[in-house]
Amino acid sequence: MTSYLSEMNQIAIDINGISFEITENLWQKNQQQYELLLRYLALPLKEDEFTLWLGIESFANLSACETFSFLTGKIVEPVLLSSQHLKSLLKKLTPKLAVEDLQDIEYASFDSINVEENIEDHTDEPIIHLLNQIFESALKKKVSDIHLEPQKTCLQVRFRVDGVLQIQKPISLSLSKRIISRLKLLAKLDISETRLPQDGRFYFKTTFSDTLDFRLSTLPTYLGEKVVLRVQQNKPTQLSFSELGMTEKQQEYFQQALSQPQGLILVTGPTGSGKSISLYTALEWLNNESKHILTAEDPIEIELQGIIQSQINAKIGLDFSRLLRTFLRQDPDIIMLGEIRDEETAEMALRAAQTGHLVLSTLHTNDAQSAISRLQQLGIKQHEIDNSLLLVVAQRLVRKICLRCNKNFINKSGQKKDNFCDCYQGYKGRIGVYQFLNVTNENHKTELQIDYATLRESALEKIATQLTDLAEINRVLGT
Repeated sequence: MTSYLSEMNQIAIDINGISFEITENLWQKNQQQYELLLRYLALPLKEDEFTLWLGIESFANLSACETFSFLTGKIVEPVLLSSQHLKSLLKKLTPKLAVEDLQDIEYASFDSINVEENIEDHTDEPIIHLLNQIFESALKKKVSDIHLEPQKTCLQVRFRVDGVLQIQKPISLSLSKRIISRLKLLAKLDISETRLPQDGRFYFKTTFSDTLDFRLSTLPTYLGEKVVLRVQQNKPTQLSFSELGMTEKQQEYFQQALSQPQGLILVTGPTGSGKSISLYTALEWLNNESKHILTAEDPIEIELQGIIQSQINAKIGLDFSRLLRTFLRQDPDIIMLGEIRDEETAEMALRAAQTGHLVLSTLHTNDAQSAISRLQQLGIKQHEIDNSLLLVVAQRLVRKICLRCNKNFINKSGQKKDNFCDCYQGYKGRIGVYQFLNVTNENHKTELQIDYATLRESALEKIATQLTDLAEINRVLGT
């Protein structure tokens, strides 16, 4: 091997058009660790101060990534090599050992399913199967968030469905760290860092050809790392006002405001109240080949064909205000901002709404009337609001009574439940509850027209049509 290096000071490897040059120092270090490399079928290709690029034959080889991250204290970036290529390099590294005689290690595809429960061996296969099972179950149950919570005796799994957390079967504590490491590896996070929170993102293609987009957040706790996965199913969605839960009069108000050539439309409510779906529905209604529509989102939740969508990136300074400044130089007709968060974004949104653009955005307020005071808190003058604001929509999501259980018996808790139904607590699906504040300007006088005095008043109408019940309204809006 030494003679090999005397002819070349470095070895160049081309992988999918990307060149990795193994330096002489790294090659010599690999020689010293050849037994470890053979055990894990892995080969360090390149390293810098923070990152180690590790050649492996399968992304399922989590053990190698974990081990080398621990040994080097660096973030491991896996590089996929063919089994033949990897073994050829290992043979050059250790020619006295017959690499080909090593028993092949087969790693399961991430799309595999039908895992046997409670497998606890020391290969990566059960971890891959177990996560796959969780993801497939989440897809089936239309889960919005997956919680993995360390307890003293297990890793508790909870699904958020229709806004409510549901306990699932717990996972053995012995698998906890390996599951979380696997998720962090998929999201390209530092698997050796367990003391600080981290955020990442990855995609998963199911056996049914659906693609799930996961946003991952880790939180250190005294029992270990807690993980929350926000789930977004990336496939075409049928968006229509009739399915949102708006009354016919509210649909009319919304479409009338959307038909204006310029002005500001705000959708308000807390996180998880359905604001994004309302905005996407509005964009879908507006979308046609004669309109130039630009969006600034964090993140892009639904891809809409024909609309130019951009995602903010705070790490490089690409925030809502910077994107909006760029948008105004791109000749847009309609602009959608994921959220008005600060004074600068608010001022630019109002300016855009006053200069020939229709602007749609969200605010975090409890009701429609509070949106005006919130804009004032952000430094917007009342006359600017009067000249720009078209409509404020406040909303919440309430669970719908399960139609199947509604016709059956009542369980011990007083909620209707069919033992053979897959609903939860007698509810299945959600519907929107809305409060509209319509702004009109006639004879230089601004008038505010509100359709319901409170969101609760709007919600109570859903009881009359047997869409929901008082218990659910109290859960969402309080008593």
